[in-house]
Amino acid sequence: MLLHKKQEVYVYEQEAASPAPKTVQKADKRLRVKCLTLVIMAAVMAAVTTMQSAAIIQSGYDLVKIKGQVAKVEKENELLRLDIAKLKSPQRIEEIAVKDLGMVVPKNAYYASAAMAVSSQSQPAMVSNTGVAEKILSVVKVNRAEASKGR
Repeated sequence: MLLHKKQEVYVYEQEAASPAPKTVQKADKRLRVKCLTLVIMAAVMAAVTTMQSAAIIQSGYDLVKIKGQVAKVEKENELLRLDIAKLKSPQRIEEIAVKDLGMVVPKNAYYASAAMAVSSQSQPAMVSNTGVAEKILSVVKVNRAEASKGR
């Protein structure tokens, strides 16, 4: 009888102990899958954040480079404007006309003024050393006066 009891107890212990580890292993696998998924998601999020930071930094470098190019082009543009102003100067144009083209600067300038056009149509007034703008204005005024008479 003693022998028989040992076997029953031994069989009873085996049956009771065997189902418990199987359920623990299933829960352990689920936990492992969840942890692995969490680690993969964290790695993906870290990679995305790193790529975004790299893109922002690269944009900053590009912006600094473009600002440098803009400053360089503006400086070059200012130098070109200065060159244009030098080339347009009346003294330079007069010098080229006299030296290269053989033109002569007139000593006396004759032109008709609006007041003279009304009183005497045939005789131009003699004026020396007057400004170019005054000469042009007087010619325009004479032409307007003539146009208003219907000629």
